Amino acid sequence: MKRFTELHRHPTISGRQSLTTGLQVQNVLLGSQYELMPYDGKIEVGLVADGNLVSCSIFAGPDVLAEPGSLVPTFGATETSPKFPDEYHWSDEVAAGDRLKISLFNGNAATRIVNWAIRISPA
Repeated sequence: MKRFTELHRHPTISGRQSLTTGLQVQNVLLGSQYELMPYDGKIEVGLVADGNLVSCSIFAGPDVLAEPGSLVPTFGATETSPKFPDEYHWSDEVAAGDRLKISLFNGNAATRIVNWAIRISPA
């Protein structure tokens, strides 16, 4: 019999969030199939912003992966998803049912773009 990890692909979910001046998004994963972890596993999170003063917070169930803090601006962030492994700075072991949450805030006077991705691997 094949193991669970051999039967299922490892999903990657990604998105692009446009943030106008002063905008805060509580959870970019809200409403996603993967907002609640479907099984025990590991997540790896990548975020890139096209300018400064964009901050993020990252949570996986009860774990705080990143308190509110600024992302380092990345040249070309508006065109690409985070590059693995260089731009995936956070990882965590998560349990089935854990809520995944990425909050974003733009403290800049200009609109900013944040590209994000989460790689999910079954335990």
